[in-house]
Amino acid sequence: MTYLRVLVGRWSRRDRLAVLVIALTVALLVGASLLVVAAGDQTRSLAAEHEGNASVVGYDSVDRASQDAGPDDVVLPTATAVGPEGDTRRIVALPADTPALGLPDQPDGTVAPDAEGETWRLEGSDGTTTTAVEPANASDAILPPTWLQTTPGTLEDVGPTGALVVSPVDGGGNEDRGGAPLVGALEFFTQGADDVLGIVRTGVAAAGVIVAATLSSVVRMTIRDRARTIRVARATGASPRRIRVAFAARAGTIGAAGGVLGYAIGVVVTNAAVTAAIVVGLPTTLSVTVTPELVRFVAAMLASITLFGIGTGYVTARAATTKPPARVGRDGSDGGSSAPSGRLRRVGSGVRNRLGPTVLAARTVVPTAATLSTFAVIVLLVASLGTIGASLSTAGTTVADPDASHPAESRVSVDFAETLAERGVPASPEILLFASHGEEPYLVRGVDYAAFESVSDARIADGDPPVGDEEAVVGVELADALEVEPGDELAVGGSTEPAMDVVTVVGTVETGGFADHQLLVSLPTARHLAGLESDEVNQIRTTATGGSNTSEAGEPETTVVDLEAPNHVHPDETVSVEATVWNPTAEPVERELEATIGETEQHRTVELEGHERRTVTFELPTPPAGKYELSVGDDEAAIIVTDAPPLDSLSLPESGPTGASLSIPVRETTGGPVSNATVEIGNRTAETGTDGIARIELPETPGTYDATVRADERERNETVRVAHDANPEPATSLSISPSSPSVHAQPTATVELENPWDRPLETPIELAGPGTTDRTTVALEPDETATRTAALSRQPPGEYGVAVATGNRTLATAEYEVVGDDRVVSALAASGYHRSDGGVESAVEYAMGNLQVLLGALTGLAAVTVVGATSAVLARAIRARRRTLAIYRATGASPGRVLAIVLGDAARIGVVASAAAVGIGIVALEALAAAGRLTAFGISLGPRPTTTVALGVFAGGLVLTLLAALVATLPLVWRSPASLLSEPSARPAANDDRERPGSERGSEPSPASTD
Repeated sequence: MTYLRVLVGRWSRRDRLAVLVIALTVALLVGASLLVVAAGDQTRSLAAEHEGNASVVGYDSVDRASQDAGPDDVVLPTATAVGPEGDTRRIVALPADTPALGLPDQPDGTVAPDAEGETWRLEGSDGTTTTAVEPANASDAILPPTWLQTTPGTLEDVGPTGALVVSPVDGGGNEDRGGAPLVGALEFFTQGADDVLGIVRTGVAAAGVIVAATLSSVVRMTIRDRARTIRVARATGASPRRIRVAFAARAGTIGAAGGVLGYAIGVVVTNAAVTAAIVVGLPTTLSVTVTPELVRFVAAMLASITLFGIGTGYVTARAATTKPPARVGRDGSDGGSSAPSGRLRRVGSGVRNRLGPTVLAARTVVPTAATLSTFAVIVLLVASLGTIGASLSTAGTTVADPDASHPAESRVSVDFAETLAERGVPASPEILLFASHGEEPYLVRGVDYAAFESVSDARIADGDPPVGDEEAVVGVELADALEVEPGDELAVGGSTEPAMDVVTVVGTVETGGFADHQLLVSLPTARHLAGLESDEVNQIRTTATGGSNTSEAGEPETTVVDLEAPNHVHPDETVSVEATVWNPTAEPVERELEATIGETEQHRTVELEGHERRTVTFELPTPPAGKYELSVGDDEAAIIVTDAPPLDSLSLPESGPTGASLSIPVRETTGGPVSNATVEIGNRTAETGTDGIARIELPETPGTYDATVRADERERNETVRVAHDANPEPATSLSISPSSPSVHAQPTATVELENPWDRPLETPIELAGPGTTDRTTVALEPDETATRTAALSRQPPGEYGVAVATGNRTLATAEYEVVGDDRVVSALAASGYHRSDGGVESAVEYAMGNLQVLLGALTGLAAVTVVGATSAVLARAIRARRRTLAIYRATGASPGRVLAIVLGDAARIGVVASAAAVGIGIVALEALAAAGRLTAFGISLGPRPTTTVALGVFAGGLVLTLLAALVATLPLVWRSPASLLSEPSARPAANDDRERPGSERGSEPSPASTD
C-alpha cells in the first residue's frame, strides 16, 4: 500500500468519530434549515386568511400625496371639522370613482354616522366654512365612525390640511413608503417570523466553528499518528505539496462523509422532534418537508463542507511539511527559554500544580471554549427569542375569556373593570391588535391611559399623556424603530378586519417592559380597528392577587358554574342533581358543597386541582308536593313536585291575521305531548289529538284574546293579538342556559322557532344580548321548527336581558342573573386562565408553539453536536497523553482512578471554557443587537441574559465538557498499558523523554506538552 493510500484511505476509530461529529454538526444545520423553512411557511399559512387588500399612509399635504401616489392609488384629502359643542373631528373627502378597496361611496353632501342634521365648521389651510352634516346611510367599517365624510369640492373651498393615500397590495405603492396594511395580522406574523428565522440562521452559522475545530483537530491527530509514514515518505523523495494534498483529500473525504450522514440524521431528528412535540401536546403545525429550495441549500452546504475540509487539511498539514522530515511528529514544546524563570516560575508552577489539570494540557481550554461558544450563542439566542411569547401573551393577572387561546381572541365586558374598581382594585381594560408599519411589525394596545398607569409602571418620557380619542402615546423603543416623536401623526390599520385610523402621537411612554415596544391608543380607536362592540375588550389587566381567592370566611372560592336538575319530579321519585364546580385558582382546593331542597340538605366534599372543573352528583329525597328552590352553592333552580307535570308555555305567536288557521302544540314541561286537551281562543275551541296539537282558527273580529289550555286540572293562559293587517310570525321561545350562571360560566341563549300557520314563513331574526348580536333569516314550512343558539359573553354579577326581534317587533324576551360577588371577580382576575380556540389567535398560539419546537430542537441538536465536537478535541488531548495513562495503569491505578483524574481535568478545563463561552456568547449577542439584527415582532430583544440564564449556560457547558471527556476517555482506560505504549503516536518525542512518575507533583506523573 503506498503512502498516499495510507494517508488518505486508512481511517482509524478517531476518524470515524470525526465523521460522526461533523455529521452531528451538519444535522444541526440541516435540522435548523428544515425547521426554519417549515416555521416560516406555516406562520404565513396560519395568518394568510387575514391578508389585507390595501394599505394606507398619511401625508401633511395633498400635493405631496398626489406626487407619491401610483396610478391605482386613491388620495383622500383631509381637514378638521368642529361641531356645535366644540368637539373636533377629522373630515375626509371621498372621490367619486374609487377601486374596490372597501372605501365608502362618495356622499351627496357631508355626512357622519352619528350626525343629527347639525351645522359644523370646517377648518382648512385656506380658511373656514360651515356645512350641514346629515346622517350617513350606513356606517362603514373601514373609516372610523367619528370621521365626517364629504366630497373633494367641499374641502377645496377651505384647503385640505393633509391627505391619506390608500394603495392596493399589488400596486407597489405604500410598501416602499412605510404604509400600514388595512389588515395587519398577516404582515405582523410574516415579518415577525422572518425576523425570528433570521436570528436563528445567525446563531446556527456559529456551528461552522465546530466544523473548523473538528477537521483541524482530526488532521493534527492524523499527522501525529502517521508521523513515521510522513517521515519515510519525505525521506524517500515525496514533496511537501503531495503530502499536503493527501491530507487535504483525507480531510475533504471525512467532511463529505460527515455531511452526507448528517443530512440523513438531520431529517430524521427534525421529524422526530416535531412528532415528540405533538405527542407532549405542544401547539404546533410544523410539517417538515424537503423542498427543492432546501435541496439546493443542502447541496451547497455539503459542497462547502467538503471544500472547507480540503482547505483545512491542506493548511493544517502545511505546518508538518515545512520542517525537516526528522522533526515531523516531534513538535511539542521543549520547555525552552520561553518559560518563566526564578521566583515567578516557581509561583506559576505552584498555581498550576494546585489548580491546573493533571493529565490534560491546559491549552485544551482554547478549542473547548471554541466549541462551547457555539452552544452558548444558540442557547442565549433561544432564551432571548423565548421572551417574544411573553410580549404576545397576557402580562400580569387578567380577566379574560377562559375559552380563548390568547387575549386578542378573548371577549369580556368592560364592566369587569368597573366591578374591580369599585372594590378599590386597579383594573385596566385593554384591547390587543397586530399591526405593521412599513416592514416593522408591532403591537397596538387599546387602553384607558389613566387605568393603564394604575396597573403598570408607565411614565411619560417625553410629551404629554393622551386625552382625546384620536391621541396616542408610543413606547420609547417603538418610537425609535418607527422614527416618530410627539406631534407626529401615524396611520394605523386594522388587525384582522379591514380598518384604518390616524392617531396623533402626543408623547412617548416608558414602562421598563414590553409596552415600551407598543403603541397605546384609546379604547374607542382600538374597538374600531379590532371590530369589537362598544362594551367589549379583550382583557382586564389588574393587580388582583391570589388573596382574592377566598371567601370572607377564609374558604377557597370555588364556584358552581352549571346546575342541571329536573323542573318537575313525581313525589315518589328522587331528585337527581348535577352541579359543575370550577376552581378558578392555580392552587388545589378542597371545599364542602351543600345541596338544599325544602328541609333536606346533602353535603359533598370536592377536591379540585388548579383550574379544574368537576361534576358533583346529589341524590335528594323528594319533599311533599309543592314548588321549591333547589340550591347548590350560589346557584339555584326551581322544581315543582306534583303527580302530573305542569303544562309548558304555549308555542303561540304574539299576533296573527283575522280568521287565520294555526296549530297550537300542548306539551308538559317534561316535553311529552298532552292529548285531549282543550284550547280556547275567544269563541273558538279545539281539542288536541294524540300528537298533542290542536288546530284552531283565530276570530274574525280584531282584538286581543285570551288563549286558554285546559288538561285535567291543569291550565295555562296566554294572549294573542288579532288584526286585519297583522303579519304571520313564528311562535318563538327563548331560554338561557344555565339559568343563573356564575361569572365563570358563559351562558347560551337558545331560540326555538315554530311555524304554526298553514303557509310558509320567511322571517329575519335578530337575537341581542350582552356582548352578542346574532342576525339571520329563518325559512319555515308549515309546522316546521328551527333552533338557533348564540353564546353570550361573560358578565360580572347582575341581571341581564336577552331579546329576539323581527324588524321593530319583539318576539320573545328572557332575563337571567349572573350570580356571585366581587370576590369571585377578583378570583377570576387572579387566575388568568386560558384555553385553546381558533381565529387569528390560532396563529399566535401555533406560531409560538412552532417557535418552541424550533428553539427546543436547535438546543438539543446543539448540545449533541457540542458533545461530539468537544469529544474530538479532548480525544486528541487525551491520546497525546497515552504514555502518561499507560504509566498510571502500569503503576497500579485502576481504570476508575484514571477516569476520575481525567474527569477532574475536564472539570477544570470546562469551568474556564464555559465561562469563556458565556462571555463570547454575550459579546456575540451584543454585536447582533448593535447591528440591529436582534429584533423580532417589533421587540428589541435584550442581548444580556439574566443571571439565571447565564448560570444555566455555564452549567450546561460544564456538563457537556464532562460528557465529552467521558466519551473520549472510556475507550482508553480499559486498555492494557502495553497496548497504549505500542501505538506509534505514543512513542516519545524529544520532550516526552523527561516524563517520569514521581515528578514535582508528587506521585502523579507530569504531563508532556502537546499541541
